[in-house]
Amino acid sequence: QLMAPTVTVAIPVLDEEAHLGACLDAIEAQTYSGIVEVLVIDGGSSDRSVEIARQHQMVRVLDNPRRIQSAALNRALDEAAGEILVRVDGHCVIAPDYVERCVAALDATGAAIVGGGMTPVANGAMQEAIAAAMGSRIGAGPARFHSSGDAGWVDTVYLGAYRVADAVAVGGYAADMSINEDAEFAIRLASRGGVWFDPTIRSTYTPRSSLAAVARQFYRYGRGRAVTVRRHPASLSPRQLAAPALVLGILSPWRRPVLGAYAAVVAGWSFAGRSDRPARAGLVLPAMHVPWGVGFLTGLVLGGRS
Repeated sequence: QLMAPTVTVAIPVLDEEAHLGACLDAIEAQTYSGIVEVLVIDGGSSDRSVEIARQHQMVRVLDNPRRIQSAALNRALDEAAGEILVRVDGHCVIAPDYVERCVAALDATGAAIVGGGMTPVANGAMQEAIAAAMGSRIGAGPARFHSSGDAGWVDTVYLGAYRVADAVAVGGYAADMSINEDAEFAIRLASRGGVWFDPTIRSTYTPRSSLAAVARQFYRYGRGRAVTVRRHPASLSPRQLAAPALVLGILSPWRRPVLGAYAAVVAGWSFAGRSDRPARAGLVLPAMHVPWGVGFLTGLVLGGRS
């Protein structure tokens, strides 16, 4: 009987004091016995993140002087003792069988990278609205990890688990990307077996809690996606042109009909009557779509770092 593969869990962190304890508790509660280490790669936290990390089992804290996640994950790949690396975010709580299901999916499918959905857990009215918008197809797009769906081959997944040897073979994460590094990495890693989405790989995360924070987040998402498209033009899908088209329409002489049509779509979605969709989530959608579109257009024109 073959030995179960060993696993390194890697967590890039920067000021995650509020969430890191719950994240590490969930990792300690995993059903998979082959976890050999937990790497917490700290980008210079000014809070108690490092102290909290060192209070947990199997944790080794590594420094990430460049602060960005791509650098943290490359450091994890350099240091990993496990055959498989399971990426977890500091504001994420994974289900007890998360690692077990990641390893099983890698073995069963032969995929190069596997992952599951992201389920937001909100606290308060605005965060609930943000969670509803981010979990919808109209808000964050039709990617299965946002809006759930059946198991199958996809372009990218949330977080991701993969064999360390495969990741090293494709050069790791793009060291000059500070956002969207996971999607760009998945494009290159897919050449070694594809990307598999499994809805039974479950986790929760804490979304942003203000419109300003969402706008900043989605500007960076749009900028990062544009950098990825410049490097991998075939990765562009028509749906990614919707937000840039909205921005260009707002700037055009046809701004009134464009804004009218967009407002009608947002209002129709917001007041559709679903109990899990707060009407105020309609306020969140423009804070997602417009900054994403601006970021995408900026990244297409300027290129460079994301």
